Amino acid sequence: MSECVLVTGGAGFIGSHLVDALLAKGYRVIVVDALVPQVHGDNGGKPGFLSPEAGFVWAALCDTEKWIHLLADVAMIVHLAAEVGVGQSMYEIVRYVRSNTLGTAVLLQALLEHRGRTRKLIVASSMSVYGEGAYACPNCGVVYPL
Repeated sequence: MSECVLVTGGAGFIGSHLVDALLAKGYRVIVVDALVPQVHGDNGGKPGFLSPEAGFVWAALCDTEKWIHLLADVAMIVHLAAEVGVGQSMYEIVRYVRSNTLGTAVLLQALLEHRGRTRKLIVASSMSVYGEGAYACPNCGVVYPL
């Protein structure tokens, strides 16, 4: 029986390609994704571009109850899930912190409670942590992310 890899954000651009690569290497894969309409549209359900070989669970990272069942058989996790949109994160602060920060904390807590079952966690980042590039500030001129 092959090892199981859980990919959070596995229905995103990078995640879906990673899922395909993991399946090609012989892993069993479970995708966990909240299918945020801003990214995935309002279609609902498992996206058609995801491999039918991958399991799919619609869930937000903060959904503690889902993690109890999801981690039972998982050897590795690749954590890619995140709210996107640097500009929006400046005025929808609670939404972004809940998903990106608290959601990651919920995942880590679940891993702690299932200690010994999951042997590897890979956490990836994106350009979003750096901002969207230079912008013009009316008071400061051109500003670049640090």
